[in-house]
Amino acid sequence: MRKSINSTEVHRHKNPIPHASIIKGLMVSSAISGIDNKTGNYPKEKNTQIEEAFNNMHKILKEAKADFKDVLKVDLYFNDKSDRKYVNPIWMKLFPDDNNMPARHSHLASLDGDCIMQIVFTAVVSS
Repeated sequence: MRKSINSTEVHRHKNPIPHASIIKGLMVSSAISGIDNKTGNYPKEKNTQIEEAFNNMHKILKEAKADFKDVLKVDLYFNDKSDRKYVNPIWMKLFPDDNNMPARHSHLASLDGDCIMQIVFTAVVSS
């Protein structure tokens, strides 16, 4: 049976979709951005917005009783792929062991408004 994951600590999507969904221990997220849950706005600083996106990812993982160690793959969607440079320091902090990192793929996308990056992730969680 599928279970929807929604965190009250993360801004809700404008469409009727959950933050993530789990079936048989496989968790797949919807698009996760760096929007601030309190203000409903995107931080102006690129590095702050990207850091907030990873913070939102963590909150969604926590809601599912999971953590970054459970993440198998991360897809990053950028308006400008040169913004990947803001991800790498955060990435290395979250996944410092070269032999224990999730797969990662960056994509070019047309994102709405002030959003510069979205995360979609796949994780394996305990049922």
